[in-house]
Amino acid sequence: MKNGMTIGRAAAVVSVTICLSASIARSQSFDVASIKPVSEKTAGEGSSRSQVEHTTDSLMMRNADLNEMIQWAYKVQPYEIAAGNRLGGRRYDLRAKSAEPVSIAQLRVMLQNLLANRFKLATHREPKRTSVYELVIAKGGPKLPPEKSGTLPASYVRESLPRVENGGFVFSNISMAEFAEQLSQLRPIGQPVLDRTGIAGIYDIALKYAASAILQPDGPSLFTLLEEQLGLKLIGAKEMLPILVVDHVERPSAD
Repeated sequence: MKNGMTIGRAAAVVSVTICLSASIARSQSFDVASIKPVSEKTAGEGSSRSQVEHTTDSLMMRNADLNEMIQWAYKVQPYEIAAGNRLGGRRYDLRAKSAEPVSIAQLRVMLQNLLANRFKLATHREPKRTSVYELVIAKGGPKLPPEKSGTLPASYVRESLPRVENGGFVFSNISMAEFAEQLSQLRPIGQPVLDRTGIAGIYDIALKYAASAILQPDGPSLFTLLEEQLGLKLIGAKEMLPILVVDHVERPSAD
């Protein structure tokens, strides 16, 4: 009798484990997904532009290449990927839907798993000595607006890039670390920016004329505007940073 009860309990544990594993697998995979190559004929004018849209239960990428898919899935910038010539330039339309609402972090994991399944994508991370900029306080001290008081609501979603207003950039509800990260994504900078200011707090930061300056190479540089308006400075350095290395990738399997 004792052996029978033990076997019964063991069977129940196995059953629960299998059900739990299946539930986790479902939560990490899209319910339905479609990836279709975009031909030059259908891409038409402006074919180099891609779009990404997501909701709580869906992800849509239009005219995106594999490099852009990897960047979104792993939340990395182009300079954080080492792929050699493996990724090519072919573009795709991707549409995927989950069975239930999920967080954006879960959507990213789902896309990682979809790329592994459909493109046979294999990656690993390794440290690499990389050129970076350090964001430091310039001579004369910082010229930041007053620190914001209070806390942001739990439902607040921070913008991943600054807004463009009247030819300038506006960075809302942002810490210095987040400000540095967003600076790294601006075209004239294009490499990691690490916060070395030691400044705490949350700010609304306006960088006047910066968006216009990017489009006018003869005008003031972003580096100059940072120092003149905010009392902050970017200096070049080298840092060991984790890089996402692409080991293997194939053309995607059919829908």
